[in-house]
Amino acid sequence: MSPQLLVWIAAMILQSALLGRNMYAIVCLTDLQDDIINPFDLSTKLNRFVMHEIIAQGCMAGMLLLSGNLLCGACHAAVLGYLLHLHSHRLLHVHTTDAFRQLPQQKKQRIILLAAHLLLFVVVVYRLIEKALLTLLTAEGRAMTKKLLHEAAASVHGY
Repeated sequence: MSPQLLVWIAAMILQSALLGRNMYAIVCLTDLQDDIINPFDLSTKLNRFVMHEIIAQGCMAGMLLLSGNLLCGACHAAVLGYLLHLHSHRLLHVHTTDAFRQLPQQKKQRIILLAAHLLLFVVVVYRLIEKALLTLLTAEGRAMTKKLLHEAAASVHGY
């Protein structure tokens, strides 16, 4: 399998996780706004994943830059810079005592991140499909696909 294809598969997995994390944060903030969840539970749920989000974004940017995908890597590095800016000013964390006061600002930041991650998700999926098709259209790729499909058919039918 092509190393570039593996990079894009890993990128799609990481990008999906980051997109899901931001959707989860927006849902939790909306739950606080509708008094479904209390501020302590909200801060516990959201603050637990702040460093994981930054590390995943850093891994994504580094992986894409090191693999030679400079434009996409630079876009992810810009999102990482935004996350680091928010983290350094303690705007990425939800404080229990100020949760209701921070709510509009937190939702605005999360919607900006969601839009960026959604746009980057579309780019990553496009590049993954493009790389998969280019890999499978080579002679070696067709032979590998034929072998893989033959093994899959044999395991399904029990031949």
